[in-house]
Formats: sequence, C-alpha cells, structure tokens
Amino acid sequence: MVYWRLYFVFVAFSFFLYSCEFKGTKEAESMYGDNLLHKLAYNNPDLLVDLDAGFKAVPMPMDFDGDGDLDLLISESASYTESGIFYFENISGNVPMPLFRRRMKVSFERRRLGDDGARFQVSDVQGRIHVLTPDRVREKLLVYKDVPENVFWDENELILPEEGYDYLHNCKTEWKVIDFDADGVHDLMAVATRDRPRSYRGKVGKLAEKIEYVTDGKNHVLFFKNNGTNDIPDYDNPKRLVKSDGSSLAEGLSLKPMFVDFDNDGDYDFLSIGKTDEDFEIEWNNDFIIYFENTGSAAAHEFSTGKVLTIDDIPIQFESRATMHLAAVDCNKDGFTDILAGDEDGKISYLRHTGNFKDGLPQFEAPVFIQQEAKYVDFGALVAPRVFDWDGDGLDDIISGNGVGHIGFIRNLGGKTPSWDAPKLLEVDGKPIRLIQNEALPDTEPPIWGYSTIDVGFWDEDNLPDILANEHNGNIVFFKNIGTRTSPVLDYPQPLQVIWEGEPLRPAWVPGVADGNELLAPWRTSPLMMDVNEDGLNDLVMLDHEGFLAVYPRIKVKDQWMLSHPQRNFVYPDGSPILLNQRQGSSSGRLKITFHDWDGDGLEDLIVSSKPAVDWMKNKGKKDGKIVLEYMGRVLSQTLMGHTDGPVVSDFNKDGVPDLLVGTETGQFYYWERSDYDITSTMTTVGRQGPANYPYFKR
Repeated sequence: MVYWRLYFVFVAFSFFLYSCEFKGTKEAESMYGDNLLHKLAYNNPDLLVDLDAGFKAVPMPMDFDGDGDLDLLISESASYTESGIFYFENISGNVPMPLFRRRMKVSFERRRLGDDGARFQVSDVQGRIHVLTPDRVREKLLVYKDVPENVFWDENELILPEEGYDYLHNCKTEWKVIDFDADGVHDLMAVATRDRPRSYRGKVGKLAEKIEYVTDGKNHVLFFKNNGTNDIPDYDNPKRLVKSDGSSLAEGLSLKPMFVDFDNDGDYDFLSIGKTDEDFEIEWNNDFIIYFENTGSAAAHEFSTGKVLTIDDIPIQFESRATMHLAAVDCNKDGFTDILAGDEDGKISYLRHTGNFKDGLPQFEAPVFIQQEAKYVDFGALVAPRVFDWDGDGLDDIISGNGVGHIGFIRNLGGKTPSWDAPKLLEVDGKPIRLIQNEALPDTEPPIWGYSTIDVGFWDEDNLPDILANEHNGNIVFFKNIGTRTSPVLDYPQPLQVIWEGEPLRPAWVPGVADGNELLAPWRTSPLMMDVNEDGLNDLVMLDHEGFLAVYPRIKVKDQWMLSHPQRNFVYPDGSPILLNQRQGSSSGRLKITFHDWDGDGLEDLIVSSKPAVDWMKNKGKKDGKIVLEYMGRVLSQTLMGHTDGPVVSDFNKDGVPDLLVGTETGQFYYWERSDYDITSTMTTVGRQGPANYPYFKR
C-alpha cells in the first residue's frame, strides 16, 4: 500500500513538473504571440549593458529611494512613445563604477516637466533636493520641491525680478539654486541661450512690439542675488557674469549652470562645453569640456579664461558628438566632484574625478558608459537594423547602424523566443567602424552624427556576407568580408562606382561630396541588395538623387564590379514611377526600405518607413519589365518615433510566417510576431487588408 502511495505521489509530482515545463514553454512561445507590438527583450537575465534612457538623456542624480547611494532620474524628451522621467536604481552602492537596475517610469505624460523636456537642473538646498525648470510655455519658473519624497507633485513657482522674466520668456534657460556669494543664503543662477523672441497676437502683440527687452540676442550666464531667505527668496535683477578679461562667461559655450567647487578650494568654479582657441592635433575639432577656475574668492568671484580638460594632453571627448547634458555630482562619495553626461543616444557617460590636478586643472578619467541590467535590446539611437545570420551558426542575428555612425552585431543566442547578447561594434583593422566623413556642406560645422544605415548580403560573389552602408553624408560604401563564414572580418570601406549616362547624378541637397563616378545618395537612406533583373547578381536598390525608388543594375567591367545608371523600374499600377520622398532639403532622404514576400503570394513586397510608422506596397508582378507596386497603407497603426523608423522582416520563431522588426530613434527595437500571412497590418482585425484609398506620400 505504501508503494502505491509513493507511486501516486511520484506520478503527481512528475505531472506537476511536466505542467510547469509545458506552461513555461507556452509562456516562452507566447511572449510575442498576442499579435501586438512589443519591445524586443534581451531575454537574458544575467546580461549587463550600457545604461540607456532612450533619446536625448538629461541626468538628474539624487538619492531617489533614500538608501544612501546615488540613483538616477533621467529625462528622455525627444520621442513619441518613450518620453518621460525614468528612475534607475543604484543596486551597487557608493562604488567607483555603480551598476543600475533597469529603468522604471515615474511620469506618465509626454514631456511632463518643463519647456522641452530637457531643461531640468537638480539643486541641493541644505539637504533638500529640488528640481528647477521653466514651464512648457515659459511663463513661469517652476521648482519641484523635495523630489525624492514628492516625486514631482510639490510644484511651486519661483518669483523672478522683472528682468528675469525677459530671459525666461525669450531665451532657452536653465536654472539652479546655490549660495553663490557665500553669505549663507541660496541665490539663483541661470544660463540663457539665445532663441527667437516670443510672438504675440492681437492687442498684446501690438503692445509687445514697443517693449524693449533686457535680452540682447546673445548667450549669458546670470547671477540673481537673493536678498531674502531660503524659504522666502527675494531676487535682484540678474548680473551677467564675465571672465577676467571682461568677455562674457557664456561666449562660445553650450550652456549648463555647472557651478561646482571642482578644485576643493572653497569657491565655485564653472564648467561647460564649447569651443576654444587652443590648438590640438586631433582628428575631430568639435566642442571640448572647458574649465573656468575661480581665481577670486567665494564672496568675490573672478573667472579665468577657459582651459580644456585633457587626459595625457589630449582633450577629453565623448563618443557622441551631439548635444551633451552635463551634471556635476560626487558619484562615489570620495570628496571630489565627478561628471555625468547624458548624450543624444540616451546613454550616460561617467567621468571620475581622480582627485589630482595638473597645471591647476582637475584631472578626470576617460568617459565610460554606466552599466545597467539588460531588459530591452538597444543600440544607441536611430537604429537601422537588418536581420542576417552574421556568424554562420544558423540563427538570424541583428546587424544595425545607429546615430553615431557605428555598425553593431547583436548575436542571437537561440531559443524559440530568442535570447540576445549585448551589441558588439563591428571593426576594421581593430578599430570600431565610425561612419562620419570629413566633408560637409560649405560654411557649416563638421558633421557630428553618423546615421549609418546598412544592408547585409553577398555583394562580391565570394559566398561571404558583406555590408553596404550609407550615412549622414550620403556616401555609399562597401565593406568586404575578408574573414570566414563563421568569423567575419571587414576590410576598409570602398565607395561604389557608377557608369553614369552623362554627368553623375547628385542630390540637390546632401551633406557629403563625392569624387568622379562615386555614388552619392540622399542622406540617411538605406541601401538594399536585391537581384531585380534576375541575372544572378545582387543589384543596388535605394532612393535615387530625386527621391524615386530606383535600381542600380550590377555589371562587371574589367574584373571590377560596377553599378549601371539608375533605372526607375518600380511603378504604381498606372505606370508612374514611385516617388518615395518628395520632400526637399534636410527633409529629403531619410527612408529605410526592405523587400519581402509579406502576404505569401510568392512576390516580394516593399516595406518602407514612413510616418506615422511603417507602410507597405504589394508587388503585383511585372509590366513592361518594371515591378508594379500597389500602396496598401500602414503595417503598424502606432506612431513610434519622430524620426523615420527602420523596418525589416524577420522570422525568429521559425514558424514560416515573416514577422516585423522595427528600429527606432530611441535605439530600441519593436517586434510584431504574426500568426498568419493574412494578417498584414495591425490596422485590420477581420479579413485581408485591401489597398488604401489614399495615395502614398512621405509624411
């Protein structure tokens, strides 16, 4: 009898284990199986990756959970679906390189705080943490008091003197409260960046035309002395701060109110990002971190001319060359103020103050990206992915460009619902690829973005996958794989050559330049390898110089692969060529395309990025040698981002039905797993999707 009881217990336990295993399998299979759009998860619990807030990250360091170490609140302000304030918990304590938990959103309204979601500053007033920001219409200066306790509920207005409102209304401003003149009462500091003056309508507008503002169209660093108390401030009209040579402290700077005692001598120094007259022999002469020492006293400031912060006499520079949002804080509690820098890619760089000084300058370690627990697959910002088995292991990986010009390899680690490795930068000769060219439009600054868009495939017929890449400037380059199928190695990029019928066709507007017969395309458009003429060779499909969808047929001339003159061989049912982007200037280009049999009829359809998100055109076959495409409308109903997205087709679950992977401006990937070929859009729930009754246009 005992044996039977033990047998039944064993059977019941075995069934329980089987049920758990089956349930776990079903849950794994259904992670994306509800026909909804999801963020692509790493599905890799032990993985650590670069902390990423999304897009245009503004760090607000504070002890948000009250446990004694430094957490991060980060504003992400620039995208449609991800904007808000996010909390990253410090899970490692006050260590030299803190580790953070994945983000949690603490605001639920897009751009909940401030003018443009980016102009926040944290102020420590006698141990109380406040956040200051202009309101959305620049009518008021708001102070959110005791943020860790109140989580932005305790909203108050700081009353400014008359001239303060001139700056608030007519400039882009940031504000901070510190005891600037060492009298025991906290004053108000501001930086004012020139902006277009506000315009008014009606009677107010007529009155405003006669008003003379104190603002003069220039940048300024401002000091508002507090003649009241910390609780009831009474601010003087602002004083414009200058350097010891009499010039404006704001001259040539990207302004933040970075007043900190960096040299620990008891007074406030100033730090900013900007240009300098100092001569450095470096590849890129962009903005530097500039330090202005207070050579006066705590009560009577005198700022020296700025000096560039260096490491081994080389200027410190961040990986991202776009706008940086700096915050100064003693991250590791060692008594020296460090620097946190949020960049356009949403990452946070950490510069640790070493405690050493050289020629009067504080010495910092090189910037490193702060790490977090992995949650959603992310590759910086403005990601433009392709799906391809890069390492030859039978699993589809993600290869992607991004906003800073890198090309990354995100390895598929396997599974019905795949796990993913952290992105790895593809290299040439041991250095990460960075697609930023030296050339730019006349009378403009050197380019700071990469915007690399790519395709992966067999370009030079050697059975090794290669990469074609476009970027900010429109220069199309070929990275030849000189490695093996399982260990790819990329050679130096080479431009693509075209046998033009006459003069080379160049876009009317593009940041780059090209020599001779080199191909120069609209910027930020994806190249695509596709055998359009069915001759066994991959041709190049992309937007031509006027924004039409075109093919550059492939030919071989004297043992050299060349492209033929572009042909507009993609047409609407009425025979007219397909103009994918009719917009001009900097709004030209920008589109990402791919072809795949989306509806299961055996013909490859066009899937294209277009606000609000992703559209598709059905392949109706060939007519007069040209591919006929019929506009079907949207694939996705949700507007994902402000920039055009990067759609590509995948089948990670290997069920034979192509799914959609979309790269976005925040750097995250959205994934739509379909259950059936008949479901071609999230817009429809019953029956097959029919053609749209409105024409395609680039929104």
